[in-house]
Amino acid sequence: MGSMRHMGYSFSDAIADVMDNSVSASCTTIRLIFPPNAENIYVGILDDGHGMSKQELLRAMCYGSQANEMESGENDLGRFGLGMKSASLSQCRKMTVISKKDGEVSAYRWDYDEIKSQGQRGDWAVLELNNSEIRDQFCFNELETLEHGTLVLWEELDVLYKSSGGRIFEALTKNRNYLADHLPLIYHRFISEDGLKIFINYLELKALDPFLVNRSDCSWGTIRQPLTDSSGKEHFIEITPYKLPFVTEMTDAEQHLIGGADKMSKMQGYFIYRGRRLIRYGTWFGTPRHEVSKYARVKVDIPNCMDDIWKVDVMKRNAEIPTELAKLLEKTIGSLIAKSTRQTQFRGRKVTTSEEKQVYVWDRIESRQDYFSYKINRSNCFIQSVLDQLEDSQKAAVELMLQQIENNIPIHQMH
Repeated sequence: MGSMRHMGYSFSDAIADVMDNSVSASCTTIRLIFPPNAENIYVGILDDGHGMSKQELLRAMCYGSQANEMESGENDLGRFGLGMKSASLSQCRKMTVISKKDGEVSAYRWDYDEIKSQGQRGDWAVLELNNSEIRDQFCFNELETLEHGTLVLWEELDVLYKSSGGRIFEALTKNRNYLADHLPLIYHRFISEDGLKIFINYLELKALDPFLVNRSDCSWGTIRQPLTDSSGKEHFIEITPYKLPFVTEMTDAEQHLIGGADKMSKMQGYFIYRGRRLIRYGTWFGTPRHEVSKYARVKVDIPNCMDDIWKVDVMKRNAEIPTELAKLLEKTIGSLIAKSTRQTQFRGRKVTTSEEKQVYVWDRIESRQDYFSYKINRSNCFIQSVLDQLEDSQKAAVELMLQQIENNIPIHQMH
């Protein structure tokens, strides 16, 4: 247990891993509960899912799942049967789970300090809470009002305490604010498609939409590609390329939906979804991101039964495109990036007639090996007007000045 506390979960990863269990339990609402002040430090993850009986909860508290991964339901976001425990205890030393089903309330706790003392006695057991102890837990009153549901409670958040130099309430506030931006992207399809409600305390989060799916000019259509899993069974991967419109062609609401215009370059690339839950985004898997390709995004839907093929890790934070599929995607994605590149590079220069050539300022010169340079258009009507008013000796000086400007354009800094 001590080793698994150091698997590499971030605070937001751990929260999302616990929330996955709530989604798998068919909940309609998830509430993240943070303390109002520094007097009591805890975090609660409450859902109104189907809940668990006492025996079901005890099984859920066990490390590792005996269920065959291939038999999990298509909406099951779990992985290895480790998420709730490993994620929670990566952040805290005491995790309590209280669940309500068919009018019965039961609770079990993993207490790392208690486990260490038990281990010295040759024992190792989860703790069961009685009714009186259950009622004394933080946030229990929130669960009590529900017909059914589950509350995961974190206490003794030692990781945050150490990383914040003891300013744990400030660290919790910072993480809470980050989650308000992070979760609307990770679960945006559940919020927009299924009506899932996510609250942080009493603030309801609104879904983001990194593809602007309601704009017909963004999608290139969906490709369904068969892929064989490790047991030889064929499944379909759905791939949908998108090219976002130029930022000035978006409304303020659309810019907010994609996560903000300032994040467009960072968020370009593949968006990998496992069971509609976003697990990785903002990468071209080895191909560097560029300012000129920032309008290109590719949604990839994979089923939850192909984790080994896609190398999905326990934290559901990383995935890799299989070699077989990567080769197939190169042509389609290459065309998408090229179109996004052209959209960016040629924005501001629209030359269609000889008359218009007198208006634009820059000539884009293409040489070998895809190297580009930029020269000032000497036929531009404004530049020509200035030159016409100069003596020949002055024109030579201006020409030298224009050449200096051309030779010292800070292209990389602009990007």
